[in-house]
Amino acid sequence: MTAKKFHSTAVVIEDFGILIKGKPGSGKSDLALRLIDSGATLISDDLTICKKIGDYLYLYPHSKTKGLLEVREIGIMTVPYVDSIKLTLVVELVEKEFERMPRKMNCTLLGIKFPKIKIFGKSSSAVAKIKIKLNQIKNYV
Repeated sequence: MTAKKFHSTAVVIEDFGILIKGKPGSGKSDLALRLIDSGATLISDDLTICKKIGDYLYLYPHSKTKGLLEVREIGIMTVPYVDSIKLTLVVELVEKEFERMPRKMNCTLLGIKFPKIKIFGKSSSAVAKIKIKLNQIKNYV
């Protein structure tokens, strides 16, 4: 088993693990809050532990931050969380809107290839874009 920590936030929607990466202040926690409000469950905020087990990568919270989510202008909140969820999609947050018609993207983490999207996380449509991409992935699984 191989493990690595990533400065990221992670949530799960219908057993599909989503790893949200981005620079500090790019909106990772805020996007997670909006996804949770629309039915997702938190895995981790700010630091995600990825463990490679066989041909899969599983997402875990750091032991010191399990169930904690930073909500700007309110503070650290306790929310329900889960762990040991298979990674399905990597979301990279960008500082401005990305390409209008991007090509299909992937990334490799710990030697495993995953679908990836780049989005402006502060956009009001960010949650919908993630759900659309998950629906595409579900149709090919």
